[in-house]
Amino acid sequence: RYRIDQEKINLNYIKLPNSDLASQVTLTDDDINKYYERNKESLKEPLKIQLEYLSYPFAQFISSSQVSEKGIEDYYQSHREDKFHNPKEAKVRYISIPLPPGTDANQKKAAEARADGIVKAARGGKDFSQLAKLESNDPSAEKGGDLGWVAAGQLPPPIEKAIFALKKGAVSDPIETPAGLQIFKVEDFKEEKTQSLKEASAEITKTLKAEKAKREAAKVSDRDREKALSGVDFAKLAQDSGAKLTVTNWLASGETLPEIGDNQEFYKNAFALSAKETSPLVEGRNAYYMLRIKQRREPAIPPLDSVRGQIEKGLRESKAYELALQKGNSLLEQLKKENDIAKLAQANGLKVEETGLFQRSAAQLPKIGDLAELKGGSIALSAQKPVPEKLYTQKDAVYVLAFKDSQPANMEQFEKERDALMKQALAEGRQRALVKFLESLKAKAQVTVNNSFLEES
Repeated sequence: RYRIDQEKINLNYIKLPNSDLASQVTLTDDDINKYYERNKESLKEPLKIQLEYLSYPFAQFISSSQVSEKGIEDYYQSHREDKFHNPKEAKVRYISIPLPPGTDANQKKAAEARADGIVKAARGGKDFSQLAKLESNDPSAEKGGDLGWVAAGQLPPPIEKAIFALKKGAVSDPIETPAGLQIFKVEDFKEEKTQSLKEASAEITKTLKAEKAKREAAKVSDRDREKALSGVDFAKLAQDSGAKLTVTNWLASGETLPEIGDNQEFYKNAFALSAKETSPLVEGRNAYYMLRIKQRREPAIPPLDSVRGQIEKGLRESKAYELALQKGNSLLEQLKKENDIAKLAQANGLKVEETGLFQRSAAQLPKIGDLAELKGGSIALSAQKPVPEKLYTQKDAVYVLAFKDSQPANMEQFEKERDALMKQALAEGRQRALVKFLESLKAKAQVTVNNSFLEES
């Protein structure tokens, strides 16, 4: 694997851009008419609607919302435990020593001895974060094993019991988990605390006002909808109630309005309406909405004149690509016979370029980029097989490739790195196992952790 992954190759190539051949494309009215007739359904314009809608922002009703002292106290008593109680938390670092599936007794004993040595070093004064960087087989090692703040009641009992039994600055004994042996250090604690009514009062007031404002918005919008159903137009309702009236541009299915965002209920109601029909109230993140169709344009096949430019552009690009393929295949056949891409290019007035050295397994080619034919594979050209069997393509160009030279993998370097590479491969497998374990912990216990190390791994 190392020999293949680390080998570098250099390619010559001739690029045939579609644009260079576009001038050779001749289109007739007959071409355009035939394309139009064959593709009427794909050219059909979708259903489009123009809406008018009233919005009732919850924030608009905040100022009129009054909250009593009793209401604040009742809310506090009802939510004292679930909203205003903070359990004890520990700021934790950890070191992971994996025990892969199939670990035998001797290997486990060696892992346990290693873990005991780490614990001894940490308790003897060695910096735990530095030990994590050196010893932990885990993505968090780069961050010194930082796990973040963990709250009581969120971890599996054996781990939680060990962590919260520690004093600040203390290091746990090794704990065996499905991912291996884990060593924890508590850097700090946040003691359990319940906010007092006085401390929570401002937050409760804000919450209750927002709830009352939303109810008031619902009340006003419900009243306006009754009026709309009886024939009052939206402009009059907006004037009387202070709702905001908006008239949209033409809107097709799948498009969104910037002020509405991805509120699927809004669009579902909009496209279900018939002309002049009033929608049910739609709840958004920050407002209620009431909709009405102003105009509706049914799906229709556009006249040829309105799409002629679009058809011409598509046909010209398609025919230019066909010409590029034809020319590319002709060049490739000549190259297979002559095996001299420089001579071939000169004879045809073309330019030869080279990629420069790159790893054979690279996903993209230097100076070229992605090639459709390389999806899931690699360039198979070599000194023994310098000419490919096929062309390589992009949406707007065709490439004729030829092997130029290569640089073999440095096997002396491999011998120097053999142990490190084997450890790396093993660590990658262990990392996957540990990430899976941590994800299972979070899924079961909703652990609050510092995930930055996972994002960077």
